[in-house]
Amino acid sequence: MKPLAEQKCPACTAPMRFDPGQGKLVCDYCGMTVDIPADPKSAPVKRPGLYEDVPGKIQGFDFKNMTQQVTDLGAQKLPIYNCVSCGAEVIAPAEQMALTCPYCGNNIVLTEKVTGGLRPNSVIPFRIQPDSLPAAVSRFHRWKSLLPRGYFSKSTMGKVTGVYVPFWVFRGKMSGTISFNGQKSSSHRSGSYLITKTDHYVLTRRVSMSFEDVPVDASGKIKDEMMDSLEPFEMQEAKDFDIRYLAGFTADRFDVAKSDISARAERRMRSSADSVAMGRATSGYSGVSRKGGTLKGDLDAKYVLFPVYLFDLAHEGKNYHYAVNGQTGKVVGQLPIDKNVSRLYFLLRFGVVSLAMIAFFVGKYLLGG
Repeated sequence: MKPLAEQKCPACTAPMRFDPGQGKLVCDYCGMTVDIPADPKSAPVKRPGLYEDVPGKIQGFDFKNMTQQVTDLGAQKLPIYNCVSCGAEVIAPAEQMALTCPYCGNNIVLTEKVTGGLRPNSVIPFRIQPDSLPAAVSRFHRWKSLLPRGYFSKSTMGKVTGVYVPFWVFRGKMSGTISFNGQKSSSHRSGSYLITKTDHYVLTRRVSMSFEDVPVDASGKIKDEMMDSLEPFEMQEAKDFDIRYLAGFTADRFDVAKSDISARAERRMRSSADSVAMGRATSGYSGVSRKGGTLKGDLDAKYVLFPVYLFDLAHEGKNYHYAVNGQTGKVVGQLPIDKNVSRLYFLLRFGVVSLAMIAFFVGKYLLGG
């Protein structure tokens, strides 16, 4: 497959961009639109270890060599530009000669460096249009009583940058043995006494649980908490990677250590498995607590680009960072707190609690307690 160096309009040769609303390449100069067909000839070369079932085992990456295994020797070389301010490595279509870093806001110096080979397996295209973001942010602020008065109306929305953020999307199985301490109690009356009998048990359970599409962001430039909060993304809408989806957007290449990525995914799976096992394995017992045991994972991963809008809201000289799921429109962001409103809210809560305690003790006194 010949590398796609640029996306030019077939009618007027102007640069084209991917339009989330139409799901097509659009020329802003002459109005020409071009479909992005699911062309088998342009599909990524299949590589082992990417959700391929092998009889008798789950085929997965050797995480010691993950970087080497994601190298597609038959893939086009993607242009990588370096931000001299924060060091981010950003993928962009070749026709974009001037870019703004989505992480630090500074101009990116376009270098001639092309690392190539590290091709994503798939991409979730942008679905949300940028002009819908102000309304989405307004809904996000609704009913948040501790915000400064007029925060949204008095804030200035900075430049919106559409970024394809790199994620490793995991599947795998968590298995092992977990033990719990459990109790069962029964009571009966004997004369004027109420006798309670409590039996104690050690519960041992074998656990095997499979997981699909567990995303973990692979960019060290964005806080993990913010990316985790943007979930869920709808993986069924993922497309085979095609650089044409990047037209008009930027995309970051993964830069987080592979061992950290696999460890985060395994922690998320283990936590979910523990929670489900606790509920199912201890049904009918009371006073249940985790005693011991370990769940181990057998994981496999693929490299996917997720659509995210990034921007700041400036309010009273301070910038607050926001992110929007470019597929679903979900908004997350930093929120300031009005100190006066917060103090009043605290005093009201303190007053209500105090009145409740006073009423309780007065009632107890009047009843002779």
